Amino acid sequence: MAKGDILFRILETIGDIAVSGVDLFNAFLNAGYGASYGKINHELSKIERERIKYEEERKLKQKYYNLLYKLREDGLIKVEVKNKSKLFFLTANGKRKLDKLKIKIGDRLPSPAGYNGEKGNLAIVVFDIPERQRNKRGWIREVLKNIGLKMIQKSVWIGRVKIPEEFLKDIHRLKIIDFVEIFEISKTGSLKQIN
Repeated sequence: MAKGDILFRILETIGDIAVSGVDLFNAFLNAGYGASYGKINHELSKIERERIKYEEERKLKQKYYNLLYKLREDGLIKVEVKNKSKLFFLTANGKRKLDKLKIKIGDRLPSPAGYNGEKGNLAIVVFDIPERQRNKRGWIREVLKNIGLKMIQKSVWIGRVKIPEEFLKDIHRLKIIDFVEIFEISKTGSLKQIN
């Protein structure tokens, strides 16, 4: 390869994209003497991807350290050094905060779209959830609509669908099972309660 060809490829690469001298040098070295424009460009792309990955990792680490700093400043964690390793412990305030978050997360309503209704026997769902839990009433209506039941009244729903097991578990977890009645009619003349 002639001296002018290498110069041409370097200038062509710089002309297509703005590139740092260090990156161009590294791309040229990685591509090898006499490499084509495409090969040099490929090496430049790899260098850029690695830089982006490094920056993302650096930002993520910084967020992690900022979070630890804030938790320490807020008195939620304490740090002890043992055998050149940092050990993190919850403080009394941290334990109280964790308990509050467990309650808050435990009451969080799952997505109504997260249940799959399959064809099944005739199902009737009747509920009377207290006014103070109106968000759970709205949630249960959305779930019943999504799995294929039809509303007869605001709190009476019917349809030919198998009630998803996850839904039954969630109404237990959300502590509304006492306010919900679910019936299944498997054949004419039979009515079976399934919750």
